[in-house]
Amino acid sequence: MITEEWFRILIFVSVLLPLTSLIMLSLLSVGEKEIDYLQLENARVRLEKELQQSKYMQLHQQIQPHFLFNTLNAFISLARLGKNEEMVKGMEHLSLFLRYSYQSKEALIPVKEELAYTKNYLAIQKLRFGRKLTALVRVDKEAERALIPPYTLQTLVENAFKHGLEKKIGEKYIEITLSREGNWLYLRVCDNGNEGQAVSVEKGGIGLDNLRKRFNLLFDMPTRISLQKNKRDLTEALIVWPYVPGEER
Repeated sequence: MITEEWFRILIFVSVLLPLTSLIMLSLLSVGEKEIDYLQLENARVRLEKELQQSKYMQLHQQIQPHFLFNTLNAFISLARLGKNEEMVKGMEHLSLFLRYSYQSKEALIPVKEELAYTKNYLAIQKLRFGRKLTALVRVDKEAERALIPPYTLQTLVENAFKHGLEKKIGEKYIEITLSREGNWLYLRVCDNGNEGQAVSVEKGGIGLDNLRKRFNLLFDMPTRISLQKNKRDLTEALIVWPYVPGEER
């Protein structure tokens, strides 16, 4: 994890220093009495863009799996019960999950990749909770061809477990739907972890706050993030953002 101090140093070295050099060279140029305005404006635009990208990457790095200790404890329990085949499958899912965490560096990725990542997470949770957990995933074909910021779906699913399903006694239910409506994508993650309790965006913690900041950095058009109870008394996290088509594969 990059500390705030190192992050500031990195920004200075990689972004501010080249800009300073540009200004100094302009001032010291022989025969030039004033700085080329267009050149400085271009430098300002580059600086703004690079600072924005640096800020996005810092937010990106704050999103880490919160369930590793619980997963390892689940593997230990499976080993003690002699359920070696289930333990091996769980370790395979965990390996794929962590590999994606370290490989995903793009600002936007295909929905299929994000979905596969989250399905590995859900498979591990299924090992932990067994028949008590029901997970439903619905993604329409139009939405499947779109691009999505990495960890978007994963963050909503992790929040559902962290702030509700983990502590719920009895049957646990989570439902994921992703659809395209015109030029917009609608992602909904619903769960029964807070039945009979009020919810708000503030209860979404740092995960939803990071998502909001990342989406504001990525898209010029307005996006929407909400957390509320729906008509079925399920906690519903909703994100709406512009449809960006991916390459046909």
